[in-house]
Amino acid sequence: MRDFGSRCYAGYIGRVPIFDASPSPSPSASASASAEPLIDADQLNALEQFAQDVGSGAISLGITLLVVFILWLIARRIVKGLTRSIEEGMPLRNRKARNALAKARIRIAKLDTTEARLEDERRRQRAGTIRTVLNSAVTVIAVIVVAMSLLSLVGIPVGPLVASAGIAGVALGFGAQSLVKDIIAGIFMLLEDQYGVGDIVDLGEAIGAVEEVGLRSTRLRSIDGTVWYVPNGEIQRVGNMTRLWSRVMIEVRFSYDTDIDAAREAMLDSVGSARANEGINDAILAEPEVPGIESFEFNAFMLRLMVQVNPATQWDVQRAIRREMRAIFARRGLRLAVPDQAMMYDTNAVESIGRDVREAKEAADAAVAADTDSANSGTTNSGAATKTSAKEIPVPKPQGDTPGASGRNMPTEDGD
Repeated sequence: MRDFGSRCYAGYIGRVPIFDASPSPSPSASASASAEPLIDADQLNALEQFAQDVGSGAISLGITLLVVFILWLIARRIVKGLTRSIEEGMPLRNRKARNALAKARIRIAKLDTTEARLEDERRRQRAGTIRTVLNSAVTVIAVIVVAMSLLSLVGIPVGPLVASAGIAGVALGFGAQSLVKDIIAGIFMLLEDQYGVGDIVDLGEAIGAVEEVGLRSTRLRSIDGTVWYVPNGEIQRVGNMTRLWSRVMIEVRFSYDTDIDAAREAMLDSVGSARANEGINDAILAEPEVPGIESFEFNAFMLRLMVQVNPATQWDVQRAIRREMRAIFARRGLRLAVPDQAMMYDTNAVESIGRDVREAKEAADAAVAADTDSANSGTTNSGAATKTSAKEIPVPKPQGDTPGASGRNMPTEDGD
């Protein structure tokens, strides 16, 4: 350490001149002759080159920052414009919009205050999620460009860092496949507007009303109050039950002796009776339809009633129509199909149930009594007669179609 300090000091002494303290006869001449410059030409050139490099790098970095900032502002402006159009949407309550949809023969539900709020909230949440994702992506790209420019200015090679980042990205992709899958599926789901807040959807594993839509998962609430969190990457299919309009479908199976026209008229009249309720009448968008016989079964034929209604009102309309339908069927004497299995028997043939088995039992009892009497008398002839009578005991008849032939439900002796 002492040697290093000595060398530094010697080097410094060698470059900086030391003036003698003794007086000189000619100070001006000796000073001009002995004075030397503190920095040589090479060091001065190096400093000038460094200053030029720093100045040019700072200028290029400033230009890069300015360009990136301007592009960042433009990108955010574009994202805001796109998401605003998604958020505002096309107001269905606008007269021009409804007329255009009517010309295109597209049925649009009558939106009340609750449904309008749900639709607005759905668009707002969807637009907000898309806006957040796009703004984050734009910001990340801008930061990466600025960081690479700064590293290049300092003199750090960017190529190895980019290669390392690529390898790290591949490793992260393999390690977090489910997370990446969920996020990508959520982005496409939002862009395609498959469902939103307030919709009642069937996601395969869970069915319920959508409460929150995110990039990674969707939150549902089922009819029993259970909250389900479904990862977007696990959703294989989506069934939206409340998209623009819904449909009521009621299937009724009638007996074959029922008049088809009368049954069809009764089903249509049940809808008319249900429309006496103002809420049910407002929910119905089109006239009911009963196209005809949908299927034949071994004991019935089936008719199907279809009614187009407002979104998420099909269950209330179904309950009201079924209530009226039951009352109309009862008043008009329309018979529904009987169960697929029924047992029928003749109530007037009670005496014939088990008759053959009862007669065989009486004959066997008589033979046993005769055999006992002959054994007590001890006569051979009576014994032979008993054997003969025992051989003549009637055998029970085999089971047949006659009720009670198998001996089931045979009345007891007390009931004879």
